[in-house]
This record gives sequence, structure tokens and C-alpha cells, in this order.
Amino acid sequence: MIASEAETAGPLREYPGQLVLLGHPVDHSLSPIFQNAALRAANIPLVYEALDVTPAALRATMRRLKTSRAAGNVTIPHKIAVHDLCDTLTDLAAKVGAVNTFWFRSGKLHGDNTDVAGFDAAARALVGNDVSESRVVLLGAGGAAAAVLAAAEEWSSAQVRIVTRNGERGEALARRFPGFARVETSVERAIEGATLIVNATPV
Repeated sequence: MIASEAETAGPLREYPGQLVLLGHPVDHSLSPIFQNAALRAANIPLVYEALDVTPAALRATMRRLKTSRAAGNVTIPHKIAVHDLCDTLTDLAAKVGAVNTFWFRSGKLHGDNTDVAGFDAAARALVGNDVSESRVVLLGAGGAAAAVLAAAEEWSSAQVRIVTRNGERGEALARRFPGFARVETSVERAIEGATLIVNATPV
């Protein structure tokens, strides 16, 4: 089921029972450091913890998190899988096909994607606010890559070249964003004239 952003937007009416980051591996993440600093500064009585969850254990983990009314973030390799488990998606998460932010409300799993706005802000900080004619090289074809394309799609005359080891996955992603995204098999050709190179791989 896909709901509109108006139906899913807005702050939670109460604190979640647990705040987590789901990924595999996730030990390298700095998110708990700055998230917990922010929680302490805001006097919010929660701890943000990183949970290393294998793909095989994801469904069982989400069932446990439902019982604790958890909320949090999702990183590699679970963004697409959590998207597929959601009962309700924001319009943007549905478009991207990946979720990086989730919460449980009334027993339902809700998903959103803040990677799109985050990438847009980072790109403008790097290349300047006028990103309309950017030539982007995108490494990868997963959930993070889809968020990059969703942002770049709004940049008027931008062009994106996708470089990925999985050609079929890359072509499928390009078809979802027709007109400005295409797969390039040669890294050397892809980077010619590039204004921005984005690593959306696990590396």
C-alpha cells in the first residue's frame, strides 16, 4: 500500500520505544556518535544504536522492532528490502524504491527517504547552487543510487552516467529515470567532462 506524503508526514506524537540504525556491516558507522550527542543536547531520553542485521535476519528483526515501536534509519544493504516491507510509503520513498528512514505507527511500518534531499544539499555545496547542467557519474545501482537520480531529475538539464558491475540492474535503474540517465560500460568514458562523481556503492 502506498499512501501520500500528506498521510504519512508529520512528527511522531510520542517517542519511539527504540532508535536504531539497520545495516550490515554497520560497526563503521559514525551515526550513533552524532545522533546520541544530538539526543543528549535535546534532553530526549533515548539512545540511538547500530544493529548489524544480516539480510536473512531482516524480517525477524523488523517484527521485533514492531513490538518495541522502534524508529530509525536504514543503510546498505537493506534500503530496498525495508521499502518492500513497508505498509505505507511517502511519495518520495515510493518513487525512489528505497527507504532510509522508518517508524511504526498504529502497528504499521512507515517508510520515507531523506537521502534525496541530503544528496541535493551536498551536491550544491560541492559544485555550487546552480546544478542545472551538471554531468554526474554515478557508481552503483542500488537504493542510494536511485536517491541520487531522484534528486538529479529535478536539475533541469543534468545528465547522469551510471557505472555498475551489474549491467541489468543498471539498465533497469536507468529506465526508471528516462531521458537523462544512461548506463556507461567504460569508467574512462563516463568520467570525461564530469562535474561530479558519486560513489553509491558499499565501498
